Amino acid sequence: MNLLIFPGVIRLIDWYSIPEGYLIVMERPYPCVDMFDFIKGQQNLNEEMARFFFKQIVQTLHECFQARVLHRDLKDENIVIDLVTGDIKLVDFGAATVLKKSNYTDFQGTRLYCPPEWFLHSLYLGREAAVWSLGVLLYNALNGRLPFKNEKDICTAHLLGPLPFYTNVSAEAKDLIAKCLAFDPFSRCSIEEILRHPWVNQTTFDWLEISAATGKNLGEDSGKEDEREHSEELEEIVEEAEAGQKGDVNGDDSNSSEGESGVGSLASTSIAKANQNDALPTPPVRFSKTSLLAAPSSDDIKAVVHAAKTKSGYHGNGNQLRPSRRRVRPQNSTVLSALRRAMNHERQIRCN
Repeated sequence: MNLLIFPGVIRLIDWYSIPEGYLIVMERPYPCVDMFDFIKGQQNLNEEMARFFFKQIVQTLHECFQARVLHRDLKDENIVIDLVTGDIKLVDFGAATVLKKSNYTDFQGTRLYCPPEWFLHSLYLGREAAVWSLGVLLYNALNGRLPFKNEKDICTAHLLGPLPFYTNVSAEAKDLIAKCLAFDPFSRCSIEEILRHPWVNQTTFDWLEISAATGKNLGEDSGKEDEREHSEELEEIVEEAEAGQKGDVNGDDSNSSEGESGVGSLASTSIAKANQNDALPTPPVRFSKTSLLAAPSSDDIKAVVHAAKTKSGYHGNGNQLRPSRRRVRPQNSTVLSALRRAMNHERQIRCN
């Protein structure tokens, strides 16, 4: 991620290694919404708005290719839209790998965005698979639905003729989608050819003009609603944990040393470095007022708090990340203090 210093790639701010896994701090545009919710709120995007986003996505992928990085999970849920500027950010590089010219034989990504050669031959080429995902993404943006329902559709759609379109789409847009979703991977257009396509190079209007022309809120209300729900869940978790701590003040202190290990000691060290007087740290200069650190979800908070008490609470019995859903009362007050400061910081940002 440190190699991908591009405007269209989410920025890695910091990361920490702990026995239970990794804690990763990423930037977050504010207010923002992912492209899945954005399309859902609009039902489908008109061609001007779809072109505005699609061109940014293709340019970002092209920059990733130049840095020899293959994302491998391109979909609307992994694209974040800044509702103030209209800029997109590509997120979730958990499935990314080094770009190579030879075939990949391991599955990564979302199945409905995978090319047919993977289902038929269990292999795919990185660039060609990314172009297929771009075709699925553009079709979804213009129609408000995915072009394929299952793996069978992906492998047999080319036998049934051109894909059906459920909105008024121009011939140039259909041509671009058809070239991206060519059944033969060697017949698909390249990233460079997409950037030179007539539909992509049509005049792109300013974001404010595009958003004003729609006459809609562009998903801002849904984004704020999600933020409110998250804040309420966060406050509930912190208040419950603090209530549990007050009840344990005179209790057994045998686990206090354990509570100060792992996430607790890491949090206290980071907070001590950033702020010794318990005041809010000043945001880095490189981030604008609309940029805010991503607030953790309630499940993430539960998992981190649980990880501070037990070694196996974060990963569970498997290799995949399985946050614990059972609420516990943490022994470490440093974690609660950090959460409380983050909440206060978020309120101040919103008030300003």
